[in-house]
Amino acid sequence: MSLILRLFTITSLMYLSLYAAEFIYKDINRDNNKSSTWIALPYAFSSASTGLTAGVAAIFHGFLQPQMTMVATVFKGEELPVNEFNQDGVSEKSAYAKGFFIGVTGVRVPYTERLFFTYLGMSAYYPNQRIYLDGSNDSSRDVENLQPTNPTPFQTQGWSNWTYLDLRYVLPIGASKTEVLPVIEMSRGIAVNRDHVGGGVPFLSGQTIVGVKPFYQKWTADKLQPNAYIATNGLKVYLEHDNTDYADNPSRGYTMSFIYAQDFGAYDSSQKWNAVEAEYSHFIELPLPSWTRYNVIALNVWTAYSPSWDKNSFIKKADGTDSRFNKGQTPMWEGARLGGWDRMRAYDSNRFNDKAAIYGAIEYRLIPNLNPMQDQEWSPIPISWFQGVLFAEAGRVAPEYTAELLKEMKYDAGFSVRALAATLPVRFDMAWGSEGSTMWVMIEQPF
Repeated sequence: MSLILRLFTITSLMYLSLYAAEFIYKDINRDNNKSSTWIALPYAFSSASTGLTAGVAAIFHGFLQPQMTMVATVFKGEELPVNEFNQDGVSEKSAYAKGFFIGVTGVRVPYTERLFFTYLGMSAYYPNQRIYLDGSNDSSRDVENLQPTNPTPFQTQGWSNWTYLDLRYVLPIGASKTEVLPVIEMSRGIAVNRDHVGGGVPFLSGQTIVGVKPFYQKWTADKLQPNAYIATNGLKVYLEHDNTDYADNPSRGYTMSFIYAQDFGAYDSSQKWNAVEAEYSHFIELPLPSWTRYNVIALNVWTAYSPSWDKNSFIKKADGTDSRFNKGQTPMWEGARLGGWDRMRAYDSNRFNDKAAIYGAIEYRLIPNLNPMQDQEWSPIPISWFQGVLFAEAGRVAPEYTAELLKEMKYDAGFSVRALAATLPVRFDMAWGSEGSTMWVMIEQPF
């Protein structure tokens, strides 16, 4: 496969991620009266899904409440030809990518001490989405085939709309027994008051958070008639434990999380399903060469399983025949899925999807002393550091949670250039795998 460009920029933000901790970021190099910061970033990119596209993103941190972050973006692409299937055959039209995203994270709920609120939402239209309805298939099929039933991968114009609410409660145990929001003092993006923190006894140290996350997502296939869609809505319940020195870019310690997701089949949901996920990350601080400020090995293991997925039963179509979707099957963007900006980055988003999955990654992260934009007094863009990263990944999906998950795994490797902009890590990742190479631009570390 030739080089695939996937520049989601700010628009995807923390779509699948949750913050690993709640804290207050304090830059000791800034005036105390200027604790808040913001940045506006115009951007342009070109991809097969959107064509030439331009937009602007804005990040605001520390306004209203010191731990709050607000992000918003809008974008629009060039007109692209699209096909629509109907009873008269194929009709040709034109359409352009368009969308907006808004997110507000880390809001302390009024009149509470330990309860925090996050909202993320996006609405976007893509003229040429590449969708893996059955991610266990290989990608050698002709994606230009005009047959709408061509199973994998499937290309269509359509909407991708989603929204997430997140209520998080900081438990009064460990480091948060008396201090709900630790103040992390930063010097040029490196924590300087956390030498004693990271890697302690689980739950007796570190911060532990429980939360509930109502969600809704709908994907439409406007190429098909009548209008086809996949929709899901439900609730995720999770437990997170952060035992690192600095959650956004750890030097030492570990994090772990457990998630249970349930779609109850309400509203316009395509069907009921459930899934469980577990993740563990570990960070090892290495000796610092004289020309560096940060030198770390980061390790990650993640696994998922969908108990509801029945491989022997199918959803019925309106005419009573079997559809190609199993009963209890998760949508391709939920449950045991691999591929995209966080896991198996050389592959398309949700490239692999099945009942069970396992994944592992290793990253070598380094921050040099050199930073041409370190003088925050004159720089129009607050960049605290640049980070170079080398990474390798391995993963597999399978129809059952057995030893088969460890056989014939997919692999990829790549490099990344990252920067801390307005207190948020921004990353450019380039990865190579068996199906080609892919680039991503994204906010937040992958783990």
